[in-house]
Amino acid sequence: MPLTLLVALFLAFGLDARPSTTAFLTWTEVSWRAVGVLSTIALLAVLARSLGWWVGRGVERRGYVPSSLRRVYIWGTRAVAAFGLGFYACVLYFLSWSDVVRSVLGGRDWPIASDALLLLPFLLTEVAAWWGLYAAERALRVARTGESVGLKRYLVLKGRQVAGLLLPVFLVYSLGQDLANRYLPSATAAPWAQPAGLALMAALVLVASPLFLRLAWPTRPLAPGPLRDRLESLARRVGFRCTDILVWDTGNVLVNAGVTGTLPWFRYVFLSDALVENLPQQEVAAVFGHEIGHIAHRHLQSFGLFFLGTIGVMAVINGALDQYVLAGVTPVLVQRYANLGSVLETTAGLLVLGVYFFVAFGLVSRRFERQADLFGCRAVSCGRAECPPHRDVDGLSERSPAQAAAVCPAGIRTFVSALTNVAALNGMGRDKPSWRHGSIARRVAFLESLEGRPDVERRFQRGVTALRGAIVLMLSLAWWWAWAENWIQKP
Repeated sequence: MPLTLLVALFLAFGLDARPSTTAFLTWTEVSWRAVGVLSTIALLAVLARSLGWWVGRGVERRGYVPSSLRRVYIWGTRAVAAFGLGFYACVLYFLSWSDVVRSVLGGRDWPIASDALLLLPFLLTEVAAWWGLYAAERALRVARTGESVGLKRYLVLKGRQVAGLLLPVFLVYSLGQDLANRYLPSATAAPWAQPAGLALMAALVLVASPLFLRLAWPTRPLAPGPLRDRLESLARRVGFRCTDILVWDTGNVLVNAGVTGTLPWFRYVFLSDALVENLPQQEVAAVFGHEIGHIAHRHLQSFGLFFLGTIGVMAVINGALDQYVLAGVTPVLVQRYANLGSVLETTAGLLVLGVYFFVAFGLVSRRFERQADLFGCRAVSCGRAECPPHRDVDGLSERSPAQAAAVCPAGIRTFVSALTNVAALNGMGRDKPSWRHGSIARRVAFLESLEGRPDVERRFQRGVTALRGAIVLMLSLAWWWAWAENWIQKP
C-alpha cells in the first residue's frame, strides 16, 4: 500500500478526528470551508502540472532522461505528496472537516457516506496530483519504452489501483463501527471493545482484500503454457497454495507483482503484464518466489499486528503529550491565544507519530523485503554450493525436488537480474532510496554478500526474528500503558 494512503487512513481514522463542536455549521460556513479546500486542491494541481510539464518538456527535448532531471522529478513528486498530506491533516484537524461532514449530513451518522466524505479531500488531492504529473509520466514512459498511454486510461488505472487497496480497509472499518454501535451498544462501552474490535476488523481486512483487489484491478488468469507450468511447479515444490495466478493488465505501464490473502483457498498472486512480457521466465519465477516469501514468513499478518499495535502507540503519544509535556504550556496558550493550545497539541502529536511511523514501520518493512528477496533467490536455486553449472529445477519435465536448503550463486544472480530489470523498466535509478523497500543497489549488495556465506544468511534470519519479537513486545507495552492510563478512546 502506498505510504500516502497509509498515512491518510491513520489521519482520518487512527487519530481523533471527531467533530469539535456539537452545534451545526451554517451553510455559509460550510461553503466557505469547501471553497477553501477546493482552492487549495486547485493550487496543488497547478503546482503538479507545472512540475509535470517542465519534466515532460525536458525529456522530450533530450530524447532521454538525464539523472539530474530524474532527481528533480523524484524530489518534486515527494514534495507534492507531502504538500497533499500536510494539507489533508490541516483540513481534518485545523479546519474541523468532521464538523463540515456532520453538518452536511444533518447530524445523521451514515457509516459509508460520512467516512467517504471524511476521506474526500485526500482523494481529490490524489486525483489532482495524478492529473498534474501525467505529462511527466507520459514522457518518461515514451523515453523508456516508446509507448504512451492516454490521460483517461492513466487516471482510471491509478484510480482502480487505489480503490483495490482502499476499499477493504474503508468498508470493513466503516461498517464494522456502525454495526457495533447499533447492535452492541453495551459491548462497545467496555474497556476491551476497541482492541477486540480493531483486531477483528484487521482479520476481516486480511481475509477480504483478495476479493476487492480481484474486482478493482483489471486482471486475467495467466494463460496455460511454459511460464504457468514453471510457476505452478515452483509453488508445489515450496508448498505454496493460491486460488489463481493473475496477470494484472496495466497497459504495460507498470512492472510489478503482488500477493494478497492469508487463507490459501482465497489468495491471488498478481503479475503485471509488463513484468510477464519483458522478463525471462526464470526471472519471473524469482519475482514469484519473492511474493511467496511474504506469505511463507507471514508478513501480511505481521503488518496487521503492527497497525493494530500502532493504535496503542498513538494513544500513548497523545496521552503522554497531554499529561507530561503540554500540561503546563497549553492552558497559558489557551488563555492568551484562544485555539493555539489545541493546534500545538495536534501538531506535536502528528509530528511524533510521523517520526515513529517513518522509523519503525520503515525498518520492519525493509527487513521483510530482504527476507522475501532471500526467499526469491532460494526459489530459483538448485541448492548446490558448487553451482554453476546450475540445474534449472522447475524447467525439468520430471517432478521437481523439494525447496533448496541453501541459496546457490545462480539463484542469487537470477533474482539480482530480475530486480535490476524491474528497476530499469520502471525508470527507477539503482540508488533511488525507498522508505519501504530500500534502494535497489542496497538490496543487490546484500544479496551478493551472501554468496558462499550461509552463516550470514542465518544471522540475518535470526535478526529478523528478534526484530519481530521486539516490535511485538513494544506494541504490547504501548497498549498496556495506554490502557492503564485510560488513554484508549472508547468507540
